[in-house]
Amino acid sequence: MRLRSRRRRPTVRVTQHGDPGDDDLLFVLGWGNKPGHRSVEWLLDRLTYEGYHVHAVELPTNGWEFERQYVSPVRAYAVDRDIDLVLSHSTGGLVAAHLDLAVRNVFVSPWWGTAVSGLATLFLPLISRLPTTKAVVPSGISRDDLGELKLAAELADAPDNASPAFLRMIRGAQESLPPFSSDDVVFVSLSDRVVDVRAIGDRTPAANLVPYDGGHEFFASEGRERTLSTVLDALDGADASSLRVNGADAPDSADGTEPPRPTD
Repeated sequence: MRLRSRRRRPTVRVTQHGDPGDDDLLFVLGWGNKPGHRSVEWLLDRLTYEGYHVHAVELPTNGWEFERQYVSPVRAYAVDRDIDLVLSHSTGGLVAAHLDLAVRNVFVSPWWGTAVSGLATLFLPLISRLPTTKAVVPSGISRDDLGELKLAAELADAPDNASPAFLRMIRGAQESLPPFSSDDVVFVSLSDRVVDVRAIGDRTPAANLVPYDGGHEFFASEGRERTLSTVLDALDGADASSLRVNGADAPDSADGTEPPRPTD
């Protein structure tokens, strides 16, 4: 008798937000982010207010086949709807980089390398070789790493651990990134402790890189209003050099806004 695998097949989920008559924007979310999270919801609301019909892609958190379970479903969705503008964050940035579509990409804190230090540099490669999809490796991601406005409830709703198979898959995707497109723009926080900032810098020409002030999730950081303004300019076609002049990393108080405070 042949036994069926008990592994749950990872599923990509897409929700649509805004007026279907507006310009389509594919937004590929990061690991553990969901459209219902307060900080993500804030960003979706702002994008739709600015005239985008947003297709928010929620990625599975424990896959093991990058092309089949992540890239192919997202690519097919974008092609079917003739979407030519993509915003992505973290793991979403890794997926978006592999889509191989004639689109303009705006990457925010893309997971093109993993930030590790200390003993983790020795043990993580060894743990990643274990032949299991069971999530046993602590993510080590804290609320402070993501942003000051990140709600504790949002963090609790995200996975605490990742599987060796998932980490092995991610490393393979990072090592096989396609050439960088000169039309793309990359936003990065130099204080990001979740992704490897050096890996982003190694892949991205200086002319295409825009620094911002905040945590790994700019939409959960106090300076999110200013950063969003610059991200919107990038989505509208501005090049990175003009965006740096505008100053995505300038203090948010410069434009007279007061950032909202989280409530748990």
